[in-house]
Amino acid sequence: MLHFTFANGALGADLQALDTVALVGIVVALLVGGMVKGVVSIGVPLVAMPILSHFLPIKDAVLLLSMPIILGNIPQALEGGELLPTVRRIALPLIGTVVGNIVGVSVLIALVPHRAQAAAGAFLMLAALLLLAAPRLTLTPRWAGPAGLVLGFGAALMESIASVPGPLLAMYLIATGATGKAFTKRIAIILVVSIVTLVATFSGGAHASWSDLVISACASIPVIAGMLLVRPLRDRLPPAAFRVVVLVFVVAAAAQMILKSGVLAGGHGA
Repeated sequence: MLHFTFANGALGADLQALDTVALVGIVVALLVGGMVKGVVSIGVPLVAMPILSHFLPIKDAVLLLSMPIILGNIPQALEGGELLPTVRRIALPLIGTVVGNIVGVSVLIALVPHRAQAAAGAFLMLAALLLLAAPRLTLTPRWAGPAGLVLGFGAALMESIASVPGPLLAMYLIATGATGKAFTKRIAIILVVSIVTLVATFSGGAHASWSDLVISACASIPVIAGMLLVRPLRDRLPPAAFRVVVLVFVVAAAAQMILKSGVLAGGHGA
């Protein structure tokens, strides 16, 4: 077993208790998540979360993935300027994500581990099915605001419990006509605000420490390495087909998470 010293952090303490095989498995999960993101840009958590759930409690996995998401989206949120005007345009989904994360973290902390795993699996499956179906909605200006508030709240719940806010946010932004750089900038801003709220809520409830955040930031290293590794292959692979294969894997992995939790059988899982 590898031994490290982590100061006063739930994530650090749980990592310290793991053996070498589990630690390597966590690094591999982050590396694979980065590789998939490098090819199809569907996001690291969607792929990494089912793998991480084999080694860590869901609460720890959500916290571990928080800083890679923040660090990965800050450059896109700042790109091209126009930050404040963009924030004003997406004010309601931003409010929804802040409230949703406060509620979602409270729910996640209150859930017993096997129920948290089942909830995360259900949200992962929903996220993958939404991306597979690729629903194309159209929202008129009249409905864009209320829908943004509701979908922002829902996305934050998915972020807090399974670390996958992207599908609902993508649905909303596409439905309001955001494309190209505008889409990328808006979803990046929402994600950064969402994860900062999540981390602040964890920290405010004494469920995360500075050492946990440093560990989470270090988790960005294998993610970035994975993205760089597949860069030469990115243009040679058929992204659409690869995307479907990945999402089918996520649905199967999410189903396995739900079965492993034992909630369907009325037990507490393994």
